Amino acid sequence: MYKNPVPPFYKISFIALFSLILMVSFSTKEKPAVVTAFELKEWIDFLASDEMKGRANGSPEMKIAADWIAEKFRGNGVKPLFQNGSYTRDYTFTSRQRTFQERNVAGIIEGTDPSLKGQYIVISAHFDHVGIGQGAKPDSIRNGADDNASGVCTMIGIARTITLSRMKPGRTLIFAAFSGEEAGMRGSRNFVTDPPVPLKNIYVNINFEMTGHSEYLGKNRYYMTGCSFSDLDDRIAEFTKGTGYQLIDTIPLTDMLFSASDNIAFSRLSVSEGITKGIPSGTFATSALADYLHGVDDEAELFDFENMEGLVSHFSDLIIWLSNNKSDIKWTDPKYSGL
Repeated sequence: MYKNPVPPFYKISFIALFSLILMVSFSTKEKPAVVTAFELKEWIDFLASDEMKGRANGSPEMKIAADWIAEKFRGNGVKPLFQNGSYTRDYTFTSRQRTFQERNVAGIIEGTDPSLKGQYIVISAHFDHVGIGQGAKPDSIRNGADDNASGVCTMIGIARTITLSRMKPGRTLIFAAFSGEEAGMRGSRNFVTDPPVPLKNIYVNINFEMTGHSEYLGKNRYYMTGCSFSDLDDRIAEFTKGTGYQLIDTIPLTDMLFSASDNIAFSRLSVSEGITKGIPSGTFATSALADYLHGVDDEAELFDFENMEGLVSHFSDLIIWLSNNKSDIKWTDPKYSGL
């Protein structure tokens, strides 16, 4: 190798430059995650375990899951939302000539901006699944790891990150775990039919579904349903610049999926003369209509937990940013309007 003697002046310059590079690298180093991949795996392994028998609506396992979620809220400083200091609120619904007794779980983190804290961001995920299948051997338990233990644990992880990091939301944050989604969004519809806060004061609904996989879109990438209907995706694109994360808004399927999860309960509050009145919303996911959906192959062992860890941190920052954003989120599709 050819070696050229370096003058002393340049040696000093090189040392100074090297020191500057070190300072920049340490200052821009990604902050450590509050909620780790290990914790997310531990949580999902519980919710999607065989002992939970697929979390069918009306089952004893759904009561166990609801109590577990409530305890996670309590342990992470999220206050109860419902009357009498309760994290849960019971309701009933009828499906296929059977009556189901179910419950939603919800907590609240008060906003800190006097001009914004009277508005709410609802962060949600459903915790029910479809139970045990018939004739599937040797495994008949449809565990629902991605659908939707992953979304629930993403939501809990965000709440934990915000409280432990002492982040300051401008708007008030509501964290809601809904039952009854697999039976037609029954839990979220109960929430908006008998709202614990005025619906007109809800700024946006951020809903999570199926966040455990990264092989479909790649690491640090996710999509949102309903990009064509509001400018929520534009707000998020504004935030994600330079973060290393990307909202993929070019998937045609996402407009169809806008009506396939609990977000639609917020966005379709009433329909009159072809106009749907509601609250802007979106469901955030990393996969859709996968082969394992509602099957026995929806297992946690297939997850990318490191990617989930990063997403929880990213979504926590995003929600805090949205909570302090002074701009309204607007419907862009003329078939939708606000309240």
